[in-house]
Amino acid sequence: MPSRKQKAVPKARRPEPERRYPPRPPAEPPEVVDPRWIAKALGATLLAAFVLAYLAVCLLVYQGGWQLMLAPSHKVDATPSVPFQTIHFDAGETGTPRLTGWWIPAESPTPTTPTILYLHGGVGSLGNSAQSLNLLHRVPVNVFAIDYRGYGQSSPGHPTEARMTEDASAALEYLTGTRHIPEKTIVPYGEGLGAALAANLANTQPEIQAVILDTPDPEAFGRATDAGKARLLPMRLLVRERFDVAAALAGSKKPKLLLADRPDGSEMERIKANQALFRAVPDPKMTVTFDHPGEISEDAYVRSVERFLDEYLPHR
Repeated sequence: MPSRKQKAVPKARRPEPERRYPPRPPAEPPEVVDPRWIAKALGATLLAAFVLAYLAVCLLVYQGGWQLMLAPSHKVDATPSVPFQTIHFDAGETGTPRLTGWWIPAESPTPTTPTILYLHGGVGSLGNSAQSLNLLHRVPVNVFAIDYRGYGQSSPGHPTEARMTEDASAALEYLTGTRHIPEKTIVPYGEGLGAALAANLANTQPEIQAVILDTPDPEAFGRATDAGKARLLPMRLLVRERFDVAAALAGSKKPKLLLADRPDGSEMERIKANQALFRAVPDPKMTVTFDHPGEISEDAYVRSVERFLDEYLPHR
């Protein structure tokens, strides 16, 4: 018998079966990309980038197109040399005065003294109109001149034609509601782009008897949208401001005083368009063209406004 202490002999391991792998498929030739496909993909990418850039430019113009026609300033570098009062009043029913104006009373006002509602153009602020306000004081009339929102000391923000129209209406409401001035004695006076606002105000208020337009600009929209590279964009769809004084005057039966300078110098084309507008405006109208600068022109200006008011505001 074997001894207990005798070591057991380990059993021999069975050899593992040989692993067999499937044969490798034959190598395929490398795939060749058609260069036409690369060109098409690159062209589509560039086209998409161009379209997105074009739309981005259109959006910028849509949001900032007002700057093509309006150049407001918060500075008021000049004030009238005649006695005046600064007025802060509201635009709408906000309860917060957001508009600023100058009230210039006539030297000897009566209940029938006309009141000029002065609407300045799209450049600068009321300070640019100080000299014109001094001349109107000589007529004599009451004068109420306003700065639109975004101009002068009125509330900040960028102006638009719609807001300026609201501000002109708010100024009229201030005169009739707060100062209790009869609407039939109020004459809107529009200078430059303000002429379109004055004409529209006269159209919408039946009791207003007459309107004065000083050097209106009938081609402002076309000049802003047809210049240079702007022709590459659909500007007439993107720019919302029109200030179309010709449309506002078409069919108007109210008396109109049309003031302009004789064509001369760099602004000849604009003033020629102004004169063409005057010829197209329906009667009744009074057209005055000033030939000479300085005191002669100023005296003619005062006499022209006074003669117009005497003729078309009988209660004056």
